[in-house]
Formats: sequence, structure tokens, C-alpha cells
Amino acid sequence: MNGNLFEFNPLSQENIVQVHQMCEDNVKLVSHSLDTFRETTLESDLFNPHLSIVVSTNKKEFIAFFMVVLRKSLILKRLRKVAVLKFFVVKKSWRNNGIGSYLLNQLTERIKNSERKSFRMKFEVMSSTPDYLYPGLNPQHTEAFFFLKKHGFKKTSQRINLCLSLDNLDLQKPLKKHKNYNIRRAEIKDKKKLINLKFMSKKYQLGFWPEEIALTFKKTPITTFIAQDVNTEDILGWASHSVQFPGSFGPTGVKKNERGKGMGTMLLKWCLWDLKTNFKLNKVKINWVSEDTAYFYSKSVGAYICEFFWTMKKRF
Repeated sequence: MNGNLFEFNPLSQENIVQVHQMCEDNVKLVSHSLDTFRETTLESDLFNPHLSIVVSTNKKEFIAFFMVVLRKSLILKRLRKVAVLKFFVVKKSWRNNGIGSYLLNQLTERIKNSERKSFRMKFEVMSSTPDYLYPGLNPQHTEAFFFLKKHGFKKTSQRINLCLSLDNLDLQKPLKKHKNYNIRRAEIKDKKKLINLKFMSKKYQLGFWPEEIALTFKKTPITTFIAQDVNTEDILGWASHSVQFPGSFGPTGVKKNERGKGMGTMLLKWCLWDLKTNFKLNKVKINWVSEDTAYFYSKSVGAYICEFFWTMKKRF
């Protein structure tokens, strides 16, 4: 690309407003506030300005934004990193001019030359846990799918989101005490014990849930509710909302020997009540749900499958 015609800069506080507006105007089916955009870019713990590229013309027209983050891998996480293409937007009137390919190639080279690269490194799309916006590529973005396919990404599986309207859901303030446990909003004093997830299996302790829960402690108010044993005050379960964006639900979990007693449903209803009453929202998205878990949400609150996402991956 001709350096005399274009400027290439990292995402910054100086250009984020224009970049956000360019993304809003040029991506269908997607809309997030500037605050959410800032939280998942500049304010993200994974953000590296060297792995972000904003393109503008010499007439100060913003025409493209690509951003990659490096997150941990669930396998050999101390040795491996996973590169994730978190944003890749080109203004509609500038597409099919090689801009997207140029930017992706530039970022690929930067990753390969990075000190944080790892062996047999994976390159994925969108799933930048813990502060991802989407668990993969929405296949309705047809141009994006074929762009990724052209560059060697392959579809490997499918993930789903559920949607739920709070308008017609009878949401009385849930009970604070139920059976042998109390439910309340988490406080700072609960953070260490909750994030360690000692009451959950190693699979969850070593996964991304602790990092997602930690993000809720940055919110005002904290967007996690916990269930505690009435006698020991041990945490038996939790549910979080608005981790990725306002109105998102999850993660949530209940200690194994406490499952099937209604605790998960009570925690869910506390989050839904909070979203409707305190956050004044009427729609909820339950992110990255398995088919078995989707049945629980459908049965308990009437949530329905509303979005499909394809995992797109390749290796360097």
C-alpha cells in the first residue's frame, strides 16, 4: 500500500472515537457502545498497540481497523499463546482493494517476530477470552468468511448464543435465602476466594472463568452474585453478568453436590433481576452455550437460540 496515500497508526485514545464510528457504520448485525468498545480494546489486559493497525487516508478518512491479541492456551498454557483476530473491519467503499489482506499479513509477521510467540501457534477468530464480544464468526458475515478462508482459516466447530427478552418475564425480586444458602451480590472481600474457584473442578479453575469473574469486580456495582452456605459461609455457586458487554450473561457454576436443587436458577434470576431493575436493560444474551446447557436456560426462563458462530482456526 502506498505510504503517501495512507497513514498507519495503532489504536489510541486520540483515534478511538473515529475508529469506533467507522466500525459501527460498516459492520452489519453488530453494534456496541463506545464504552464497551474501549473496554475490549484499549482497556483490555490483552491489548498490545503493536498488534493493532488503524488505516486512514491523507484526507483523514478512517477506512480500516485490524487488531490481534495473544491469549493463553488451555493446553500447555505456560508455553503456548493463541493469536486471536479480534477486530477486522474495512470500510465498505474500500473493500476488494487488498487492504484487508495487507493488514492481516502485516499483523501475522508482527506475531511471528514477537517475543511472545510460541511453537505450533494457533490463530483463531474473535474468541479472545476473557473479554471477547463473540465466540467466533457469525456466518451471516459472508464477506468475512470468504476473506478468512482465502487466508487459510478453516471452520472447525459451531457455537451458539441464546437470547432472552425481559419485557414479558415476571421478575419479582428473588429470595435472598433459599434452603441451606444465602444469595447476595459479591463484594471485594469475596474476590480472592471466588476467583480461585476451589469449589469447582480443576477444568474450570484452570480455564478462563476465573479471568471472566475478575472482570466483574471492575464494574460498578459488581456484576457477580454468589450463593453461600448459611452456616460455614463457603461459596457454593455464582453467576456473573455483563462481563463482555452490558446484558451478557455468564459464566455461572454450582458446586457439584449442590446441583439439581434450584441454586443455578436462583442465581440466574438474581442476575436477570439486576439487569432489568438496576441496569434498565430488557434484552439478555447468554454467551457461548453448549446444547445441553441451552436446554436448561430454555426450560427455566424461556431463552432461545438466536445466534450461531463458527470457530475459524489455522496454525502458523
